[in-house]
Amino acid sequence: MPGWQHGAVHQGEQRDGAVTGLQADDAERLGRGAALLGCGGGGQVDHMVHALRIALGTDSVPVVPVDGGVRSVMAVGLVGSTTVLEEKVPSGRELPDALAAVERWTGRRADAVIAAQIGGVTAPAAALTAHAAGLPLVDADLVGRATPRIDQLSLFVDPLAAVTAAAVTSSGLRIVVDAPDPRDLETVWREAVSHSGGWAAFAIGPVDVDVLAERCVTGSVSRALDVGRAAARTTDVDHLGAAIGGRLVARGRVLDVQRGGDVLSFVHGSMALRDQDTGAVVRVEAGSEWVHCLVDGQPVASTPSCIVVVDARSLAPVTTDRARVGDELAVLVLPGAAWWWREPRRLARVGPRAFGIDADPVPEVAASPRPGAAASPLHGAAALSLPGAAA
Repeated sequence: MPGWQHGAVHQGEQRDGAVTGLQADDAERLGRGAALLGCGGGGQVDHMVHALRIALGTDSVPVVPVDGGVRSVMAVGLVGSTTVLEEKVPSGRELPDALAAVERWTGRRADAVIAAQIGGVTAPAAALTAHAAGLPLVDADLVGRATPRIDQLSLFVDPLAAVTAAAVTSSGLRIVVDAPDPRDLETVWREAVSHSGGWAAFAIGPVDVDVLAERCVTGSVSRALDVGRAAARTTDVDHLGAAIGGRLVARGRVLDVQRGGDVLSFVHGSMALRDQDTGAVVRVEAGSEWVHCLVDGQPVASTPSCIVVVDARSLAPVTTDRARVGDELAVLVLPGAAWWWREPRRLARVGPRAFGIDADPVPEVAASPRPGAAASPLHGAAALSLPGAAA
C-alpha cells in the first residue's frame, strides 16, 4: 500500500495506548502473549517467533488500527495439526504464497494483513506475512483467542456474499475456494490437509474494511504484547493472573487426564487437579483448547473467556495435549473479547455447545482471589437467550 514505510517506527512505539509498530525485540513479547491467549491450543509459537525476529532484523512492521486508513484486508492463519506443524516446520513461503494465490484469483491486492486469530502461532505468523508482503499488520483479529474451526471466526458469524480463500499445504499444494459458506472451507481444506502434509497456511479476502470493522476483535496485537510484557515481568503464579488482566482459579497437582476424539473440536478431553489451598477439585474440559472450567462441579468459566493453564513454577503455558498426571499446574481465566457477548448468535458460535459440551456460557466476572470469593459480572451472558440453552 502506498505510503507505508517499513522501518519508520520504533520498538514498542505506541500512540494512545496502542502499538504502532513491531521490531525484532517485540517478537518474544508477542509470542509469549499469543501463547497465553492460545488457551492451550493454537500451536507452539517458538519457531515462528524466531523466524520473525530474524526476518525483521533492524526493520519493523507498521501496526495500524482498523480505521487507520486501509481499504481492504487479508486474513491469514494456519489450519491442520499443530503437532505436525512442530515436526514439519514452515519454509516461510506458505503464507505469502496463499496471500498471492487469493490476489491472483480475485485480481485485488489487500492493503493490510490481519491475524485470523491472535492466540498461538498465527499471531507471529501474521506479522511475518505482513513483513514479507510489505504491508501493515492490523491491530485486530477474528477471535480474540484461539479456536479450532474456520467457521468460528468472527468474520463468518453473519453471512458474506462470497468467500475467497486459498490454502497452501506444507507439501506445496495450492487450493483456492470461492464459496458462499465458510463450512466449505473447513470441508475442502481439512480433507486436503489430511492427505498433503498435515497442515496448511491460508489467506481469506480481501475483505473491505467497512465489513471488517463490524466483524473483528480490535486491539488484539496490543493486548498480546501487553500480556506478554506483563508475563515476562512476573515470577509468582499467585500474581500472574492479575498481572495479565485475569484471575487465578486454582493451583495444584493434576489428578486425572482424559483424551479422545471429537467431531466438533477434533479432540476432546479433560484435566482434573486439586487446589492446594482450598482442597477443591477443579476440572477443565478441553477441545483443541481449554473451553470449560468447573470447581467442585460448579461452572466458573467457559469460552469465549480465555481459560489458560500454566506450569505453576515456570509459568509456561501448558497445551491441552501436554498436561500430565502429577504436574503442578495453575488455572487462570482472562476476559474474552467483548465482541462475542454482544449478540446471542455470536455467543452461540463460540460457547461450550459449539465444542460439544452441553453447558451455557459462564458470565465473565471481575478478578477475585480464589474459588468462593465474591466477584462481580463483567458480561451478562446469563441475560441472553441462547439457541438450545435452558430458559
